[in-house]
Amino acid sequence: MITTALFAALQADGAWGAGSEADAGGARLAGRVIVVRADAPAAERLGAEELARHLDAMTGVRLAITTEGAGEPSGAASGGALPARALVVGPCRGLADLGVRLDREELGDDGFVLKSVGERLVLAGPGARGTLYACVTLLDRLGVRWYTPTIATVPRRPDLELPRLDETQTPDFEYREPFFSEAFDREWAYRNRVNGHSARLDAACGGRIVYRPFVHSFDELVPRALFAEHPEYFPWIGGRRVGGPDAYVQRCLTDPCVLELATATVLRWIGESPEARIVSVSQNDCHRFCECEPCRAVTAEHGAHSGLYLRFVNAIAEAVERRHPDRLIDTLAYQFTEAPPRGIVPRRNVRVRLCPIACCEAHPYEQCRAPPNVAFVGNLRGWSAITDALYIWHYNTDFSHYLMPFPDFDQFPDSARLYRRSGVKGLFFQGAYAPGGGGSDAELRSWVMARLLWDAGADADALVTEWMEGVYGAARRPMRAWFDLLHARVRDPERHLHIYDPPSRELFGGELLAAGEKLFEEAAAAAAGDPVASGYVEKARLGLRYVRLVQEPRAGAELDRFLADLRRFGITQVSETRSVDDFAATFAREKP
Repeated sequence: MITTALFAALQADGAWGAGSEADAGGARLAGRVIVVRADAPAAERLGAEELARHLDAMTGVRLAITTEGAGEPSGAASGGALPARALVVGPCRGLADLGVRLDREELGDDGFVLKSVGERLVLAGPGARGTLYACVTLLDRLGVRWYTPTIATVPRRPDLELPRLDETQTPDFEYREPFFSEAFDREWAYRNRVNGHSARLDAACGGRIVYRPFVHSFDELVPRALFAEHPEYFPWIGGRRVGGPDAYVQRCLTDPCVLELATATVLRWIGESPEARIVSVSQNDCHRFCECEPCRAVTAEHGAHSGLYLRFVNAIAEAVERRHPDRLIDTLAYQFTEAPPRGIVPRRNVRVRLCPIACCEAHPYEQCRAPPNVAFVGNLRGWSAITDALYIWHYNTDFSHYLMPFPDFDQFPDSARLYRRSGVKGLFFQGAYAPGGGGSDAELRSWVMARLLWDAGADADALVTEWMEGVYGAARRPMRAWFDLLHARVRDPERHLHIYDPPSRELFGGELLAAGEKLFEEAAAAAAGDPVASGYVEKARLGLRYVRLVQEPRAGAELDRFLADLRRFGITQVSETRSVDDFAATFAREKP
């Protein structure tokens, strides 16, 4: 196990660059050099640097990074710019002489090729992130792992020999976001090939898929302040127009001025935010929709509320496409708009995000007979039949109890495969996103999710085992036993798990908690002497401690220690709406 700080220190002082192991590595890598094109963007150069740093850490040999054509005579053929044993990073002009073609249509921003040509190895993609992803994928193939923002595994391989490769990779999903605070770290995100809106990814690492705004945009498209002069822009509910500064409502989507105003706002946003690829035209987070006669007529025509909303979104998307054909418009199929419409389809530049908010998260959706799951699977099929560019907003935490263990690993890997089969193009896994994080198994699930977002067919159970071996070390067996115990608890087809459930005794009974205490004691003893593993065991144990305190509220030393540990780990929220400080202040009043 190598922490990020240790890796940086070893690289800085050259501790892995001397001695007989370095000589052995040098024999294998003799004559190797990393080549980038002369005008390589920052992300390609970053890929080359990642190769050089990590290969140095593995073998003790630091490969030089050189520019294509450096030192070649004027007028030399392009093939002469690529040394015989080069690692060719990025779309260098000499690729044509090697018979390597990068098809932008096929590979997009994120796809790449890894191809051996003679003794050269090409690592290249035509898009913003493809070459960087090619470089980290090779390192992954060689055994490097970036499990968390602070823990990496970089194996010592002084006799390393680069494999012969001939493959093309594209991700299963064009948009990939594990939405956990622990997954926002810049280096962790690009090394694990996620490209979501919330990761701290800048142009120097190829950027990300940027939204403006991210979701629930009606209040920004048509501001509440307009109600005073234009009540007709707002919904007719219960026989009157409803709006104003304190009214969180939808809008009247058949009013032509609402469409005109929203379109103008979207076009202004595009001008103000050239980095934004997707603009959100999405309903507010409430029901309170318009019941006026024209809105009801359009809804009836399409057999679902989603028809009215999609017609509105399509009209904006048509106007945008005329001026900005590379931009996308995003909307939601959420709550009252989840069911697909008839007689209308999303335009090619529209991304519909389907949201299974009511589903049971314990069981694979297609196997669970809970009515919301059955309905969602039907809605997924319906939307997939009318668009080949569907996105999913998937839920992966308990929003009322972030710290509560949330055993959904039987479910979300299966859903990733279901979504891929259904033609879904983008997948957002929503978890605990407050500053400091702290959601159930946040680092573990973020890493597993990142792997599934690239390859939905990956073996999630094996990934869990691998992560635990890499992070928990000697404590991996009791930690895996606790994980398995939790998941066994919800495999009963009649026991469901939802995203606002309390940590009830039915789910977390006394026998389960007692077994958990024993396993955590065993894990703590096994991790003793390993401060990194001990810290992660301790953080995971917060979930069990939280359940005990919620089930049996009591002030005193136990609560004080728990709150101190939350703050030591930087955790700021115990739920989506409740801070640690609020939890502490009201705890005594919650006694039964």
